[in-house]
Amino acid sequence: MPAESPGRPPTFFIVGAPKAGTTSLYQWCRQHPAVFMSPIKEPCFFAPEVADFTPRSTRAYRADRADLRRWLDGPRLESRTSGLVLDWQDYLSLFRDAGDAVAIGEVSGNYLASETAPAAIQSRIPSARIVMMLRNPVDRLFSQYASARSVGEAEGDFGAWVEAQMRQEDGRAPRFGAIWTGMYAAHLRRWQASFAPGQLRVFLYEDYAARPREVLAELFDFIGVESGRAVNVTRRHNVTTEPRWPALHRLVGAPARWAGSGLPAGMFDRLRQWSRRPSTQRPTARERATVAAAYDTDVQALQALLGRDLSHWRTAASSPPW
Repeated sequence: MPAESPGRPPTFFIVGAPKAGTTSLYQWCRQHPAVFMSPIKEPCFFAPEVADFTPRSTRAYRADRADLRRWLDGPRLESRTSGLVLDWQDYLSLFRDAGDAVAIGEVSGNYLASETAPAAIQSRIPSARIVMMLRNPVDRLFSQYASARSVGEAEGDFGAWVEAQMRQEDGRAPRFGAIWTGMYAAHLRRWQASFAPGQLRVFLYEDYAARPREVLAELFDFIGVESGRAVNVTRRHNVTTEPRWPALHRLVGAPARWAGSGLPAGMFDRLRQWSRRPSTQRPTARERATVAAAYDTDVQALQALLGRDLSHWRTAASSPPW
């Protein structure tokens, strides 16, 4: 366990949804001088069940434990994009360098759909503020599929993948998975049961994509820091990508082949980045209609909860592809 004194707990959480711009929010919040963000994005302390839901997630958690322990006990010169931190003192230590930050934040997209996270956060940090970013559930689900497919974790077309996901999730208790994540009304009700209305703020991805500065200013005001602070919002983070040319991507993705060639090591990092482009994949009209039907009842319930017209989520229209 780190020798340093544990830090202050977070004052706000960005709880999801995954593939709805939360990585960009995390990076943009880090630019504000009065905000401190956890150096590990997605520590998932309040949703420990994510380590056990699939054999793959269990293997990944176990494989990472030694490296994570070294990072937690070390100088932490670099941030980590992920790493499940399931011990309370380790978790608090993520915020030990917050100094006099006004707002202390954490982003774990799996909190949104977790059946236990709202009550768990309220129990330990009852004054916490909760931020949600919700995206058209069809587009969010397709983005998750495209991301998984781009790294070899999904096979077949979107429709076949959705059917496979549904079968897997039907056998899980408590519920967890890509399909379940898009049931926003069910999740919002759970969070509303644990937090007062003034502690919850829901943003829509389409507003964030069209007016990022306005959304960010509203978020800053919500978490209690200067809303007019200038932040560079031109770069989108965690954009789903695909290889420009698969053969080239495979070639530059294995730099060990070039050991001893005298070429700069950084060259392969640059080539790997260049060899990928933002994904151009889109669901077919039939796939959209099928998935939209599965979410239709929940979308109607969400409209009532938010007091906002979401009828465009129930049509063939799609949100921006980021």
